[in-house]
Amino acid sequence: MRAMVLLPLLLLFVAGCGDGDIRRDPLMVQGDRSRREGDAEAAERFYRRLVERRPDAPEANLALATLYDEALADPAAALYFYRRYLALAPDSSDRQTVEGYCRMARAKLLRELSREELPSPPADELERLTQENAALRRQIGFLKRYIMDRQKAQVRSAAPAAPVAPPSPARPQPVETEQFYTVRAGDTPGGIARRFYGSASKYRLILEANQLNSATGLRVGQTLRIPPAQ
Repeated sequence: MRAMVLLPLLLLFVAGCGDGDIRRDPLMVQGDRSRREGDAEAAERFYRRLVERRPDAPEANLALATLYDEALADPAAALYFYRRYLALAPDSSDRQTVEGYCRMARAKLLRELSREELPSPPADELERLTQENAALRRQIGFLKRYIMDRQKAQVRSAAPAAPVAPPSPARPQPVETEQFYTVRAGDTPGGIARRFYGSASKYRLILEANQLNSATGLRVGQTLRIPPAQ
């Protein structure tokens, strides 16, 4: 699983620590919606307008940076807005992670330039970037486990007091009360439906309960509502 699957999680984490009103700005809301629906070009337009109107908003710059990095394959633009975010939020608790994303975007840009038959970067520079990327992936793995553990703890604390009988290993029992599930790498709506309902054909119950249009809306670490079987 690519390291960039953590970018949406990073945005959610920053949203809880940054300027609260920016998440409710209509341009941010429209940009987030377009991004979830897979329309990266529309999301770019909304985020761009927001950054032009609120150039001092760190989270708006980070949203645009991650969009360029993950969806639009533009490492040069991603690198610019990552650096803008770091300049606007020098005391951010996730500064080290974003600095790692900067290094990864820079490495992507160097690879793109080398494929265009321009002078290759020095060998020692490539070796240094390789070592930095390896260290960054280890840090991202730690961050992923930390975020998932926090989400699981929150789900457990919000779960009903009455115990829910676990499904039989051989044949899952139909869901009778609402449950929660954290998306893992490789999960699909059909696979999750089979786990809880015993039938992959009931995947639409999960999509509708979580306002998802398709399987592409699933993100690793996302908490899903599992409604009762109908």
